[in-house]
Amino acid sequence: MPATIQTTPEERKLGLRILFLSMFAIGTSQTLFISVLPPYARGLGLSTTEIGYIFSLSALGWMLMSPYWGRKSDYVGRKSIILLGLVVYSITTILMGVEFKLHEVGILGLGTLFAFLILTRGLFGFLGSGTHAASMAYVADRTTEKERSGVMATMGSAFAVSTVVGPGLASQAVLFGPLVPYFLFGGITGLIALLIWIYLPEKTKPIIPARVHQVNLTAYDTRILTFVIMALFISQTQAIIMQTLALYLQDKFSFTTIETTFYTGRILIMMGISTFIVQFFIIRKISPTPGTLLRSGSFASILAIFIIILSKDLYLMALAMAMYGVGGALMGPGLFTGVSLAVGKDEQGKAAGILVSAYAAGFVLNPITGMKLFALQHNFAYFLGIFLMVLCLTISIIDKRLNRKVEYEEGIGHSGHTG
Repeated sequence: MPATIQTTPEERKLGLRILFLSMFAIGTSQTLFISVLPPYARGLGLSTTEIGYIFSLSALGWMLMSPYWGRKSDYVGRKSIILLGLVVYSITTILMGVEFKLHEVGILGLGTLFAFLILTRGLFGFLGSGTHAASMAYVADRTTEKERSGVMATMGSAFAVSTVVGPGLASQAVLFGPLVPYFLFGGITGLIALLIWIYLPEKTKPIIPARVHQVNLTAYDTRILTFVIMALFISQTQAIIMQTLALYLQDKFSFTTIETTFYTGRILIMMGISTFIVQFFIIRKISPTPGTLLRSGSFASILAIFIIILSKDLYLMALAMAMYGVGGALMGPGLFTGVSLAVGKDEQGKAAGILVSAYAAGFVLNPITGMKLFALQHNFAYFLGIFLMVLCLTISIIDKRLNRKVEYEEGIGHSGHTG
C-alpha cells in the first residue's frame, strides 16, 4: 500500500473546490470552440468539413493519449497531470488567437493557417488530454463508492457552469474583436492552473511504478466495455450537436457571424443552466445508479434532438438545447461513476483515461460522419444522433449490471487515498 498522510476535512473540501475550477477551465474550451471558432473560420473561407478537421487531430490525441495520461497519474500523481493539461490548453488557445491574427494581417495564407490550427489544437489533444481523466481519478481516490456519483456529478456541474459563464464571456468579448475570446480564455485557464499548483492538496504518495505496470486494463475488458461503447455513441452525438450548432443556427436563421456567436452563446447558457440544476441539485442529493442515469439521459437526448429538427424559432431551439443539457447532465456522471465502480482502486486512472479516450473517438469520427451528413442535409446528422441515442437507451435497459446499488458505509479512505 502507498504511504498516506492524512488531510483535514477542510483541506479536502478546498481541494475539491479547486478541482472544480479545473473542470470549469476544460468546459470553457468547449464553449469557445463551439460558439466562436466555427462561424469565424467559415467566414474566412474554410468549409464545414475543414472546420471539423481542426478538431479531429485534437480528438485523436485525446483518444490515443488519455489512457496513457490517466495511467501515468496513477504513479506520478494526479496533480502534475492536471497541471500539464491546463498549461498546455492555456498556451495553445492563446497561440490559436495569434495564428488568426497573423492571417488577418496577411502574414499567413488560408492554407497555412488551416494547417497551423490543426497542429496547435492537436498539440493540446496529445499533451493536454490527461486533465479530465486525472481529475476524475482524484475524485475517485477521495470518495466512498456510495457518495461517488454525487461528487462526480458536482465535478460535472463545473461544465454546466462553464457553459453559462463561457458563452456569456465569449459573446461579450467578441464585441471587442473576434479574437479576444482566445486570449481571454487562455489567460483565465493559466490563472486556474496557478491556483491548482498552489492549493490542490495531494499528500498521498503515488503507487510505485512496478505495481502500476502489473495492471493491464484495456477498453475490451468486460467490466468496462459497455461503458466504452456507450461513451463512443454519446460523444459522436455530442460532436454532431456541438460542432454544428453555430453553423445550424447561422444557416437556419440567416445570422451574421457576430449574431451567430451571440445567439449560440445564449442558447448554450440555457443548456448550461439545465445541466447545472440537474447535476448540482438533483444527482448529488440522491446518487442514483449508473443505469438510471444512462436510461434517463438517453431518453432526454432523443427527445431534445427531435425538437431541434422540428424547431422553427430560437425559443424552441433554446428549449431543445436545455433538454439536451439535462440528458448530458445525467449520462456523464452515469458513465464515470459506473466505470469507477467497475474497477479496482489501482485502476482508477487508467479506467478514467480509457473512458475519456472513448469520448474523444466520437470527435475523431465526426468529420467523416456527422459533418459529411450535415453538408449533405443538415438534419441527416441529427438523425444519426437520434439513432445512436436509441442504441444507448437499448444497452442501458438490457445490461442489468448498470443497476448496481452501492451499500457501502460513509467515510473517506476505502481506496487507500486520504489526501
